Amino acid sequence: MDPSLKSKVLGLLYTGTSGGCFACASLFVKLCGDVPIPLIILVRSLLQIFTCLVLNRVSWRQTLHPKGKLTMLFAFGILGFVTVYGVYLSFQTISLGEATVIISTCPIFVAVMERMFLGVAVPVPTTVSGLVCSVGVILLTHSGLAEGDTVRDGVYGVGFAVVTLATVTQAATFILVRQMEVHFVLPVFYLGLSNSALSVVIAGAQLTPQFLQDTSPLQWAWMILVSAFAITGSFTLNVGLQHEQAAMVALIRNVDIVIAYMFDVLIFRHSFSALSLLGGGLVVIATIGSGLASLLHQAGNYKKVGSELSDEYSEPGLSA
Repeated sequence: MDPSLKSKVLGLLYTGTSGGCFACASLFVKLCGDVPIPLIILVRSLLQIFTCLVLNRVSWRQTLHPKGKLTMLFAFGILGFVTVYGVYLSFQTISLGEATVIISTCPIFVAVMERMFLGVAVPVPTTVSGLVCSVGVILLTHSGLAEGDTVRDGVYGVGFAVVTLATVTQAATFILVRQMEVHFVLPVFYLGLSNSALSVVIAGAQLTPQFLQDTSPLQWAWMILVSAFAITGSFTLNVGLQHEQAAMVALIRNVDIVIAYMFDVLIFRHSFSALSLLGGGLVVIATIGSGLASLLHQAGNYKKVGSELSDEYSEPGLSA
């Protein structure tokens, strides 16, 4: 297989895996119930730092303070904290499926930022898929509001605002990972450092020994599972960003929408209208279609180059 085509396939596989991992992490955040978001982030961050240090010591052996990259790494960590905090908060204020669908608009912001900061033109199929995703998002959120969610929950609108902000900052982290060109463990490590520090600052007064004792063993188990899936998702996402354009990675990661909606229906017993199902279907179709179009385009380029080389060496005087 052509190396560039193989790289693209790996990028899509890693990105799809990260989407599944983040969807599972989202489920366990929802199951944590009334556990404060900063505590969930703190547990995840400490385990994230520990995992990075152990794996780096055993296998990767990368320097954890690369020259000329520290500013961007810390910026990545701070933006990552805003993203994680906003996403987790939205999971506790609106439905899992709706929050995930809002996050699915990330490719639009990534495409704009990738063009502005990296000078990368977004392929037409990716642009079309992003627009189709947007239509799906509008259908889903409109159906949710039509069913009276704003009346049911006074913080419903806040949940949508927070997850939208988190989506924009998430797009910025994608661009930073592409721009830094560092080993994929480093962004995960600095995300853990920033998240742990900012979590303690925000929730310092709440994290008393008595409060920690009052947290049930089941809630601690959910937080451990949040951490496990989120850390795995971070690793696979960063690897995916090293093989594929940021806009495509953001779009393909929308595979978690399918899983999130399954969780909503099977576990949380949320009902969906035909309009919301249509919206979700459009998002899924756009995601899968964009990935296939990217692979077919790369395969076509490979065949074209191979054909040109074959013609060149078959000319008179060049054959063996």
